[in-house]
Amino acid sequence: MVFNAPLCPFVTVQKFSEISGITIGQVNKMIHEGRLPIRPKTPGKPKEKPLINMVALSNEGADAIF
Repeated sequence: MVFNAPLCPFVTVQKFSEISGITIGQVNKMIHEGRLPIRPKTPGKPKEKPLINMVALSNEGADAIF
């Protein structure tokens, strides 16, 4: 998958869906399965929206062996 990442370290599920072309439901499933890195939630705020860590995702891609 190739996409132009925004210049911010974290994006919402909706923004990641727009960038990647993956549906919101699939993005949420990938987060739940641990396949997308998210910013740790604030303690005591379990309903806080997940933010996808674009830096970690980019680093993972850079470290991939082809």
